[in-house]
Amino acid sequence: MDEFLFRFNEPRMHQGRMMGDIYKALESKSSILVNAPTGIGKTDASLSAALTFAMKNGLKVLFLTPKISQHRIAIEVLNGIRSKFSIGLKFIDMVGKQKLCINDGINLIANEAFHKECEKLVKNGKCEFYKRFKEMGEMPDSIWGEALQGHNKLFSVSMDYGICAYEAAASMARDANVVIADYSHILNPSTRPAFLKRIAGTLSNTIIIWDEAHNLVNLAASYMSDAITTRAIQRASEELRSIGSSLDLGYLDFTLNKLAETHLSKESEAFVYKHDLPEEITVAQGEIIEQIERNALEYIEKSKARRSSLMHLANFMRKLSEEDPAVAKIISRSSGSVRLSLSCLYPDRIMDVLKEPYANIFMSATLIPLGMYSDLFDIGDAAMRNYASPFPERNRIAYVDSGVTTKYASRSISEYKAIADRLMSIKRRIDGNVAVFFPSFQVLNGVRRYIAGIEILAQRESMSSAAIDEILGRLQSSDNSMLLGVLGGSLSEGVDYPKNIIKAVIVVGLPFAKPSLELGAKVAYMDGKFKGKGEEYAYRIPALIKVIQAAGRAIRNESDRAVIVFMDKRYKWSAYQSIISSSMKVSERSDYLDGISEFFSKEREVGGDGAVLNIR
Repeated sequence: MDEFLFRFNEPRMHQGRMMGDIYKALESKSSILVNAPTGIGKTDASLSAALTFAMKNGLKVLFLTPKISQHRIAIEVLNGIRSKFSIGLKFIDMVGKQKLCINDGINLIANEAFHKECEKLVKNGKCEFYKRFKEMGEMPDSIWGEALQGHNKLFSVSMDYGICAYEAAASMARDANVVIADYSHILNPSTRPAFLKRIAGTLSNTIIIWDEAHNLVNLAASYMSDAITTRAIQRASEELRSIGSSLDLGYLDFTLNKLAETHLSKESEAFVYKHDLPEEITVAQGEIIEQIERNALEYIEKSKARRSSLMHLANFMRKLSEEDPAVAKIISRSSGSVRLSLSCLYPDRIMDVLKEPYANIFMSATLIPLGMYSDLFDIGDAAMRNYASPFPERNRIAYVDSGVTTKYASRSISEYKAIADRLMSIKRRIDGNVAVFFPSFQVLNGVRRYIAGIEILAQRESMSSAAIDEILGRLQSSDNSMLLGVLGGSLSEGVDYPKNIIKAVIVVGLPFAKPSLELGAKVAYMDGKFKGKGEEYAYRIPALIKVIQAAGRAIRNESDRAVIVFMDKRYKWSAYQSIISSSMKVSERSDYLDGISEFFSKEREVGGDGAVLNIR
């Protein structure tokens, strides 16, 4: 690995090939899609290859993640490279402006209202931290040294100097070889221009690494989606009255109620089209939106509120005035309130940004099937690479239990009891913790009441991150619990279970999205865009990716050993088998309970020195 800026002496299995494949794609100025299972070391491979190429060719690297928590490993990789090669490598860890704001007067204000208030303070010369930053000039080495440890360290040292931490980060990003940031910096149309102006001004000289790229399309769509309710409009009107404003929002409340009256005589939801909306909403809204924003800021200043329904309303109206065939308008009613939703079916306008960089590196442990993501990203002739797991195959075995199903038409007390009986039968064969993931809280709660005689650690709806951490802490100190969570939730994705604390993962059912107008519209739109593959791309495969994400929780390093059970008769269907088998081998053995007992009775394979084989 002498030719790469690689922090270890030797690559792991498949890691060297991944670096070579990425470097070759960059030499051809091509993007590349990488499906690489956990354990290969995707962050090391992608950063080493991209940084080596970028430094030889005068390019910048952007390493983007969907979550701030995923920045840490990139920081470790880059500091390892700096230490090993003693080079003048500069990088910066950037997060949103609000998370780096040290101005206690505004940093608790939520979302768009914070950005508007910050902009106003800076424009009027009233932010002492910004002024102090401008007076400082070039960032001293003492700030650079702290910044290399991540955004929290940068925040602390900026407080010491009394300067704006975000402006400091942006200033250093201009000179940095690598910028670690969030997806939103590039995908969110409202933040991208300012971010690019600060760090480079253009993406044409930038290599972007998209970590966990299976999230990209849905996150991009979220920036084009929004909703407003009559209840929120009423709250916004109350905010106006509290500041003595003469602005009247009655016409918006009337419009939503009128739409509900005309469209929801029998149905619970219905499509709304441009001709259904009065001109007061669809035409010449710029001045009204600005007036609503001004009132929102006045309300926040006078009431010391953290958020404003007025600001939310302004953002919604701005999106509503942008006519886009890829955004469906849906009216619905629930709990006495009328709701108008803007649902992005596919983020065409945002995805165009993928054509701007020098090249993209898309990587994930579940970027399958690669052909689908090549279509979704729409970037032409990109390279596609799929790598096998570096972990010993003997350390994991997967089975299908086709005796039950969570298919909606089959859900019943008797079916829930049958699932609970099977879960208990599996648990009796396993000495250790077992994780069970369900398609919904309805199924989880339906099955849970029939599980007895064992400690249950169960996820609940709308659980806080602190409550999730508490569950994980209890699991760490247990050796005989059953963890219950939902597929696609915070316990089944983006969380590691270290030290082999989970001996089995059982996936109950398939997490298909509920039938709705939005889902039907998305399938139809993507049918037209991707030649009849709408149901596959918008419905079936997203559910299976959640399944594979959950199944991968138990095996996180070379020495972990675990059993996977897919519990639903539909896992025998060829369309689903083909996707899952691309990620792991599934046994055809029918007496899988005996297979589980045999798996755990075998002695662990060891190396010549008596240690578990460890392949880097």
